Formats: sequence, structure tokens, C-alpha cells
Amino acid sequence: MPKTEDAYLALRGAILDCSLAPDAPLTVSSLKDRFGFGWTPLREALSRLEAERLVVLAPNKGFRVAGVSAESLKDLQEARLALELRLLARSVAEGDQAWEAAVVAAHHLLASTPSPDPDAEPASIRLWEARHDAFHATLLAGATAPWLTLFATQISAQLRRHNRYMLSAPDVRQRMQDDRDGTLRALYVRTLGLAHHTLLMEAALDRDSARAEHLLTEHIGFSQAVYDTLWPHAAGPARAG
Repeated sequence: MPKTEDAYLALRGAILDCSLAPDAPLTVSSLKDRFGFGWTPLREALSRLEAERLVVLAPNKGFRVAGVSAESLKDLQEARLALELRLLARSVAEGDQAWEAAVVAAHHLLASTPSPDPDAEPASIRLWEARHDAFHATLLAGATAPWLTLFATQISAQLRRHNRYMLSAPDVRQRMQDDRDGTLRALYVRTLGLAHHTLLMEAALDRDSARAEHLLTEHIGFSQAVYDTLWPHAAGPARAG
């Protein structure tokens, strides 16, 4: 089991950070050479990833990484909003003092991590992503809703993969570099900046569910505006898996 778990985590991490690119074929032999795991752990890992819709099994073609597209991204954002609004309302209502302390701690870690510039080093981006995702997950963790939480976690992973794909696209990087009036960077910073996350934390800790839900809706709207503006022009209607 440990080898299967290690294989699963290695493949999942490579898919989420797009080092295994969307739509890339996944043959067990090539994965064995790249990651060093045996056939059985890799096949079991691929089956788990297929269940998470990170991998697709096509008849007579084998496994491939699930595709990404602007359409699937919008669908994921709508699903995120529906799930997280419900979880946030329950967190605000049900969260105890331990949850409050965890939210403050997660916000502190996020505040101590500079918001990533699109040209930042990959390690800096990964650190910010981890702390950003942890903050949002902690906000929702006051709710006792394991199924909703599971689905929200899966959606978060898919969104991170779409975001990583977008920021690595050559035409997106070029547009950011050519952004002389700063419009694109301002949009990017507004979405990733600490200020809105602080407002979210304060509303949640004040037990102001209506304000917290409004801020979360606005926050997800900011993210969608970034995706609508920056999604690679050269990207065709890639399959979403």
C-alpha cells in the first residue's frame, strides 16, 4: 500500500502542477521510467486519479491526463461557488473556538507569504498556492459536512491545475510582460492580494454569514475575471476529461 500511495501522490502532484501536461498520454512504461514505481502501484494510482477526473481512460487508447478548457473552468467556478457558499454558512454557524484559532493561524501564514507574480520562481508560487488553499479550506472546516468538503477539495485541485496551465502558457506570459498600463497585473493582484482574504476572515469570525457569503461570491468573481481575461488565446477547445 505505501508504494501505491507514493505513486498516487507523485502522479497527482505532477498533474496538478502541469509537469504532466493536460491531454498528455500516460503509458505505464513511460511512467515507470520517469517515477521509478512498479506496474501494479502505477496502475492502481491511475485508477484512483481517473476516479478524481484528473486522468481519463479512452477505449483502445489508454490513459491520458484530463484536458483543460475555458468551459470546464467556468463550470468548476460555478460548482465551487455553490459548494463553498453552503460550507461557509455552516462554518460560520457551527465553528468553535478551535476553528476560529485555525482561521487566524492560516491567515497569518498567508499574510507572511508574498502574493506571487506570474514571473515568480515556481517554488514561491507553490508555497503561496499551498497557503492560499489552506486558508480557504480552513474557512470552510468549521462545517461538519464530509461529503461537501470532499467535493470542494476536488474542485480546488482542478482549479489549481487550470490556473497553473494558464500562467504557464507562453501567450499569457507575453501579455503580462506587455501590460504597460498595468491593467492585467492590477486584476491579478486584486484577486490574489491579502486585503480581500482579510475581509473574508473578519466576516467569518464576526459570525456575519451574509457578509461572508457576499465577500466569497465577490472573491470567486474576481478569480473568474482573471480567467476570462488571461485564458490563453492559443488554447483551443481542449477536452475537459
